[in-house]
Amino acid sequence: MMKTYAFDACALIAFFNQEQGADKVEDLLMMKNCSRLMSVINIYEVCYDAAKSSGIDEGIKLYHEIRKLPISIVRKIGENVLKEAIGFKVAYKLSVADSFALGLAKVNNAMLVTADHHEFDIIEKAKALEFYWIR
Repeated sequence: MMKTYAFDACALIAFFNQEQGADKVEDLLMMKNCSRLMSVINIYEVCYDAAKSSGIDEGIKLYHEIRKLPISIVRKIGENVLKEAIGFKVAYKLSVADSFALGLAKVNNAMLVTADHHEFDIIEKAKALEFYWIR
C-alpha cells in the first residue's frame, strides 16, 4: 500500500527557509512510490509567511515555486474534509489552517508532515492521527 503524506505549512516553511528539518522534507519530496497532498489553505499560510516578511510579490513567487513541487494541491474542500476539520477544531481549539491540514490527512489516511509539536502532540497522544515529525 502506497503511503500518503499531507503537508502542514510549517514543513514547507522549513524547507524553503532551510531551517532544521528541511532535509527531512526534501527526502519526502524525492521519495518514490508515495502520494503527497497539501490543502490550498495551508499553501496560503506558507505564502502569507513569506509575504509578511518580504512583501506580497515574494509570497506569490513562492506560490509558483510550491506548484513545481511533487505535491498535489487540494483546492476543493469536500464535506468529509470539512467535517473532520470542524471536529478537530472543536475538540482541540486549533487554527483554521491546522484543522484543515488535520482533516485532509485524516480523510486521506495520510501522515501529517509537521514540526508543530505545541499544536499536535495532544492529537498524537490521543492517537487521532499519525504524524511525520520533521524535528
